[in-house]
Amino acid sequence: MPFDRSYLQNPIWEYFKWLFTKVRYQKKYKHLRIGYKTKLSNVKFGEYNWTTKNVIIENSTIGDFSYVSDNCVILESVIGKFCSIGPNVRTAPGKHPTKTIVSTHPAIYSRPHYCLKNFSKTDHHKPYRKVMIGNDVWIAANVIIADGVKIGDGAIIAANSVVTKDIEPYSIVGGTPAKFIRNRFEPKEIEFLLKFEWWNKDHLWIEENVDYLIDIKKFMSLSQYK
Repeated sequence: MPFDRSYLQNPIWEYFKWLFTKVRYQKKYKHLRIGYKTKLSNVKFGEYNWTTKNVIIENSTIGDFSYVSDNCVILESVIGKFCSIGPNVRTAPGKHPTKTIVSTHPAIYSRPHYCLKNFSKTDHHKPYRKVMIGNDVWIAANVIIADGVKIGDGAIIAANSVVTKDIEPYSIVGGTPAKFIRNRFEPKEIEFLLKFEWWNKDHLWIEENVDYLIDIKKFMSLSQYK
């Protein structure tokens, strides 16, 4: 029987674990801010990232300026630059087998560390878990993104959606399961944005040209961008 680690949980212990994580990561990454009681494990940040309260991030990479809001659980994810992750978002929550294997309980088909007793000697179910989120993506509150899903650049996912399939760039989706609602821009505008990749410009360029990013047509009309 594994040791019951709940004996170690108390407000003081949890506070010092968070404080250690905050100091360690903020010392390593430039302009990073870790919110209260955020838990991090094997996370790579870019620049100017932040989390708010009670966030869990594991085995993930987060690009420049992207942030994660309260009570999110971000697992096995690669998140691009300038992404806005709303509260209570879940990524890669785990998949159970639905074909061939008789039981959906992990103690039968695998050997997870969290089961108090495992019956299987090997892991018979290893789904691809990595969630790929592009750049400039907005994920609203209470969204669940299933394992292995790819979200294209500039996409928007409406609140309370469950995403089970890949999302095209600059599309707006919503619902359970999430379905296409509309595109954010015209096809030629989307093609232009995907080719231009403004999010990969240096910080000085963005600061000098931010006014043009307010209007897609104004942005495209400038001869220097063509």
